Formats: sequence, structure tokens, C-alpha cells
Amino acid sequence: MSQPPLSARPTPSLPTESLRVLSEAARAAGAGQALDYRRFLDGTPAAVAVLDPELRYLYLNDTLAALNGLSVEDHLGRPMPEVIPGSGSSAEVAREVIRTGRAQTVVFDGRVPVDVADTPRWWLGAFHRLDGENGEVLGVAAVVMEVTEGIRQRESLRRAQDRLELLEETATRVGSTLDAAEACRALTDLLVPRFADYAAVDVLDPEGTRKAPATPVPVRLRRMAVAAAPGMPEPLTPTTRSGEVIFHQASSSMTQVLTGHRPMVLNRPDDDTVRLLAPTRQRLERYRALKVHSVAYLPLMSGGEPVGAVIVGRRADSPEFTPEDVELLELLTGRAATAIGHALRYTHEHETALEMQRAFLATPHTQGPGVEIASRYLPAGRGAEVGGDWFDAVALPGGRTLLVVGDVMGHGVRAAAAMSEYRSLLRALALQGLDPDRLLTEADRTAHALDLDRVATCVLALLDPAAGEAVLATAGHVPPLLVRPGAAPELADLPVGPPLGTGSDSYESRRCPLPPGSLLLAYTDGLVERRGEDIDTGLAALTALPLASGCPLPDVLTSVLDRLAPASSEDDVTLLAARTH
Repeated sequence: MSQPPLSARPTPSLPTESLRVLSEAARAAGAGQALDYRRFLDGTPAAVAVLDPELRYLYLNDTLAALNGLSVEDHLGRPMPEVIPGSGSSAEVAREVIRTGRAQTVVFDGRVPVDVADTPRWWLGAFHRLDGENGEVLGVAAVVMEVTEGIRQRESLRRAQDRLELLEETATRVGSTLDAAEACRALTDLLVPRFADYAAVDVLDPEGTRKAPATPVPVRLRRMAVAAAPGMPEPLTPTTRSGEVIFHQASSSMTQVLTGHRPMVLNRPDDDTVRLLAPTRQRLERYRALKVHSVAYLPLMSGGEPVGAVIVGRRADSPEFTPEDVELLELLTGRAATAIGHALRYTHEHETALEMQRAFLATPHTQGPGVEIASRYLPAGRGAEVGGDWFDAVALPGGRTLLVVGDVMGHGVRAAAAMSEYRSLLRALALQGLDPDRLLTEADRTAHALDLDRVATCVLALLDPAAGEAVLATAGHVPPLLVRPGAAPELADLPVGPPLGTGSDSYESRRCPLPPGSLLLAYTDGLVERRGEDIDTGLAALTALPLASGCPLPDVLTSVLDRLAPASSEDDVTLLAARTH
């Protein structure tokens, strides 16, 4: 498991002029000049040393002696690597300066022997070669200033910036979709492998436990997403099924997190604790096989109520969860919870409306003799609500069949409900034996009188196979496609009336020849209408399809959808095909 990288080392915080003065003083001290310099060096807060070409200490001040945890006498005459075993990098820099004569300034880290806490610290070191009057190399002068506090401040600012960027990334990735499963997957993909070896998102199941209880009782959750770091062993596989329903006992960690609204962290728990908190014995065995040693449970709170929880685990050589880890995970899940809560509500409403619409469309259709029908319904893509499309077929006296395809304005549950009202209204009026234009007129008057808050477009086709004709009328709807034997597909030429529910009372019918073997295809505008494109372009593409009147109707519908239906439509697509015999 990887951790966020440490930023590059900061620039020196000690002014260049101060470094120059200290270095010159060290040079003078090493050459035995100007004893006032020695008094200056002994009193400076900088650590100063002069070493000979073999890196043996010739001089050092009290600051450096205290830093190394040894007296001045314990340094003099001894090589730096011997006095300070961890000074290899500094010794290499000193040797390079002696060899080349080029001064160097470096930042290095380490620990101080007298530091009981054994915390890492950083120093800025300046190295200058000391040359004699005749050009001989006398050694090297080193001036070291501690810059730990500056680096820690910079690291703190960097971590704060990284945290803000991470929270922004969480909001962007998780909040960019209204699909609940996709939002949960975005969160697990963000957590693994950056923060954990394993992550899962479980939500309260609308079909089971819809709301977290106030006290610990068994709850039912649905696993929405799971992610595992590369190299996770096979035993993980049974625990990674998205959509899996999981029952958690009252004593489980998940139930306690949902009722307490607080995270729970288990770093290397003993077997008794794991047995108490695991949902099932089988899942306990899986955790053991995975070598998961640390697990954190974090509630997903939306509107003050939990909608689910996130589980993250670390295994094998990954470190345990620290308080800082948990704090950051709380921020991440808190930012993601609002988006996931919105997505869950939207997904539930979308599925409810979709099931309602499918239930209406699943009502048995009846057709008269000499007519074969087939239908297809495609809901809009995941980014849109369900629409108000419908289709119907009603057998009438005299061997006639009325076909209906309609589309209620708008989307969502209210549009689906309005669709059911229009559908029932047209069915009832059809049984009165009215012609299509009269039928639309009465439907419009009734809808207007009932003050339905949604208008609807609609096309009617009254098929009479015995007479070899059809009577067509439209209320603001796209025209049906006609494919007669031996003829090219063409759109029915119909006068367009106003949508239903407007109270306009202006509809006309038109008779069209429909010899045996003819194909009629009615559809909604989702098939031919595209954003930023004239609808005539879509209608032209429909008429250009190579459709034969004798093809099986399911094949006709498949061919039309494959060629015209977009991969991710913003509107529903409904097709109703009929062939006369």
C-alpha cells in the first residue's frame, strides 16, 4: 500500500550572507588565525567544525558537540564517520568538496543521540575547502544549522494542500454521477491502493433495512462497490460481489458504527474481538485467509442520518491505521457521503418510476385478426430520469386494431403517472369505436377538463386488414414509418395536431393504403431526435434504413435500434411495429 509522497526538500532558510560569514570564520579558525573568530564561533547557534583532509576533527564549537552528544575532546583527532556512525552522506559531501574545491550546500536528515523521542530532524550544511598560502589542501570547514522547524512547517502546509486537493478530487469523482453504484465505485477506487489494501461500500438496503436503527439490532446492507489492491489473494473473491446482501448481527462492528454514527478502528484485534464483531463465521475465516490485520469502519452520514458505511482494510506488511489516517478518512467519507446519499435517493426514485412504467407497459395488449405486433422499450441513460413513453394495442369490433404510441412531457414519477392516465383514457375512448381524429379530440377535451399537469404527444393507427387500409392521426407526434411490399420505406404524410391536454380541439385523420404484408413502425422522438441536430436529419436516417416488409418483427426492431438508438440517450425510446396479413 502506497502513502502520499513527501514533498521535495525546501530551500535553505539561513541567509547566504550568514553562511558566508560563518564559513569564513571557520576557515580562519582552521588556519589558526584571528582568535576573535574562535570566540565568535564558540558562541554562535550554528554548529561549526574544521576537519583535516582525512576528515579528522581539528576544531568544533560547543553547539556541534552538544548536537552530537559528545564532548569536544571526544571529537578532536577522530574521523567524522567514527564519531558519528550515521554521517556517511555528510562525509561524502565533505570528501567531494576537498577533491573539487567547489563549496556545497546540502540538506540532510537524521536523529540526535540525546533525543529521547528519537524523532527525525533536518539540517542545512555548508562545506568549504580550506587551502593554505601555497595552495595546499588543509581540510574542510563545515557550518550546520538546524532547519527542522521550517521543514515541518512546509510539510504541514503541503499536507494541508494535499488534503484540500484530495477532498476536491473526492467531491468531483464521487459527485459527478447520480448512479449510486457508480458513485460508490468512485469512492473505493479513490481509497485503494492509496489508503488501504481493501475497501468496500455497504448501504442500507431499500428492500430490507431502509433506515439505521437507534439501538444495535441486526441490519441488512447491500454491497454497492468493492476494490482490492493488486496482489490480493484468491480468498478475497467471495467477498467482492457487488450487489451482495449482507446481514450484520447486533454485536457486529457495522451495526455499532451505524447506530453510534462514529468510526471504529480495529488494529490487530485478538481472536475473541474479531469473532464478536465479524458478521458471520465464514466471513471471519475469509479475513484470516486474507491476513487483514487492521480494519476501519466509517459511517456515511447524509442529512444527519447514516445511509451506509465504508470498510477499509490493511493487510500483510501495510502499517496499522494511525489517528491521522482515520482523521483523513473521516474527511473523505464525509465529503463522499452527501453525494452518495443523493445518488441513492435518485437511484431509488428512478428505479421506482421505471418499474411503474414497465408495469404499465406490461399490461396485456390485444390485436385483432390479421395483425402481428412487436414492441420494444429502452429507458434513457443513467444520467436521466425515467420518461413517460407508452404504447398500446386494442382489438376493436369488425376485425380492426388500434395502435397507440405516446410520450408525456417531462420525466420522473409524475410523468410516469400521467402516462398511465393518458393510456387508460385512450383505451376507454377507443372502445367507443371513434375514428382516430374524434378519439384525439375527446381525449384532449377530457385531459384539459381534468386539468392534467402534463401534456402528451400521441399517434394513432387504426388498422383494418380486411379493407387493406389504415386511418392515422397524430397529436404533435413524429409520423410513423410505412413499409409496403415492394416499396421503399416512407414516412406517413399526416397533418400534425396539437399535443393532448392543450384544449386546442383540432385534429385530422388520413387514410393510407395498407395492403397485406405491409409494415407500420410507430416510435417516440427519442429514436430520431439529438441535441444540436435538426430532427429532420434523424427522420431521414430512419427512412434510409434497409427495411423489408417481410422481415420478422423482432429483427426489424433490433435493426432499427442498433442503427439509430444512441448508446446513452437523454430520452426514452419506444417502438411498436405491426404487420398486416
